[in-house]
Amino acid sequence: MTDFPASGRFFTHFFVTMRLADATSDLFVRRMALLRDCVALAQRRTGVEVDSAAVLPAEMHLLCRLMPGEHPGAALRAIRAGFARHAGEGGAIWDREMTVVEVPAAALAARRRFLLSAPVRAGLVRDAGDWPYSSLHRRGAPQAEAAPA
Repeated sequence: MTDFPASGRFFTHFFVTMRLADATSDLFVRRMALLRDCVALAQRRTGVEVDSAAVLPAEMHLLCRLMPGEHPGAALRAIRAGFARHAGEGGAIWDREMTVVEVPAAALAARRRFLLSAPVRAGLVRDAGDWPYSSLHRRGAPQAEAAPA
């Protein structure tokens, strides 16, 4: 049987935070189907894979996986453009700043826990498993995986 190295050795990972211009908005959760479609289309067009995600009312965190040497810029622009075009809100909906940080393989598990616990840190739920807009539900992960870091 062949032992394969951890996925972090074959891929580059980026932690991304994108925010709406209006921090009090709930547009992401109101238009969740549209947001999911925009992310899926960006993945198909650019090859970026979303390892984990947590979507808050006005903030979205993604842990993206790419081939070494690639950057998620094209996928993030596609998500922002598609969502802005179809959300029907008019005007500039995105915050001008976006956080994109490369994550070393040794820090992947900690960054994933941080991402999945975002709804708890934001005070939206007491338990990360209660938040419906995160990868925790897709993963079927044990609650310990999403414990606040």
